[in-house]
Amino acid sequence: MQSKPSLNVLFTWEMGGDLGHLARLRPVALELQRRGHSVSLAVKKTAATNALAPSLDVIPAPVIDSSGVRGLIREPATFADILFNAGFTQEQVLEKAVQDWRGIFDKVKPDVVVQDHSPCALLALQGWPAASALLGTGFACPPNKQRLPDIRAWQNHYPDRIRFTEDQVLQALNLQLAKQGQAALVGIGELFTRVDKNFLATFPELDHYAQRRHDESSSHEYCGVWSDLGGAQPQWPAVQGKRVFAYLKPFRGLPKILDHLLQSGHSVLVFLPADFDTRRWQSGSMQVVRAPLDMSRLASECDLALLHAGHGSTAAMLLAGTPVLQLPIVVEQYHTALNTERLGAGVQVGLDDPVAICKAFDQAIADPGLTDAAGLFSIKYAGFNPQLELARLVEGIEQLAQNSRDQ
Repeated sequence: MQSKPSLNVLFTWEMGGDLGHLARLRPVALELQRRGHSVSLAVKKTAATNALAPSLDVIPAPVIDSSGVRGLIREPATFADILFNAGFTQEQVLEKAVQDWRGIFDKVKPDVVVQDHSPCALLALQGWPAASALLGTGFACPPNKQRLPDIRAWQNHYPDRIRFTEDQVLQALNLQLAKQGQAALVGIGELFTRVDKNFLATFPELDHYAQRRHDESSSHEYCGVWSDLGGAQPQWPAVQGKRVFAYLKPFRGLPKILDHLLQSGHSVLVFLPADFDTRRWQSGSMQVVRAPLDMSRLASECDLALLHAGHGSTAAMLLAGTPVLQLPIVVEQYHTALNTERLGAGVQVGLDDPVAICKAFDQAIADPGLTDAAGLFSIKYAGFNPQLELARLVEGIEQLAQNSRDQ
């Protein structure tokens, strides 16, 4: 039985579409609830929301209406571009969303608000009497620089356009902060330092912003990764050769890739969570499944993984010493893939070149250097215990909430 008074914790999630957000928040929320605290989640409505436990109080997160945004940026080059596309430069729309968030704060009366990719909730919290913390992989928390880093540095951009958009977003944020009686920001990244703690659910080597690793003035803390999604035990085809796991989504070159894996002679297990006819690839050497599989078990049993550079799945593979062939779809995944390459534990190929993907697979499956590099990561974090880190995180949230209540 808990000896301390029950604390009131609110989790938020408003942007991004990956199930990984809920997979990260759910075990933290359930552990806090198990300890006797009151837990609420204000999250965006998706099909995955049903994965949350019935015991948790789920509130629809306020949504910024971005339908009025003109000149959407097709390939965002900075975090400011992401906020611009989300509607943050629409003064009245942004103000309404902030008011809606504050209505939730007023109703829930949290001692601490823990935010996963929730920039509007973070804005609304400025001046609110509650502790605040960020929780995420780091991509949604840009570094505190006057000018945000270019997240598509491999492309040629118009620097004047990037600066103009960033200035527009900064002006909109400061206008809203003035309405809340709060000090103006020097740069957009400063907003993400106006929290009591930044819990980074990643490892320094996988942080999307390398600049943060060396910033000792920041309140960030690396916590590693965890998930309670579980999954079925993998059933590998009983053939000679190496074990290959692929976690893929439909894209134009997918049939060619699956053909190549089928013909490789290796034992191949594919998780393809989509409505996609897979009958031609079901064989004695290759199985395609739609139900989630136990990622930790897969990582420890396979010799090579093909991924879309999802952060959680990549971390699981590296912790097990398994190299990765990365096929990123979005820019966030590109940076995870780039970090994997920097470790020497994987290679990345663009989705638009299936021939190059097949060639990269043949090279990767035969390259012991990739396995050696992944093994070094595994050795470095051999003592990592996700349940222990989860407990430390929960204790950190409890401490923030208690400090807020004591003030």
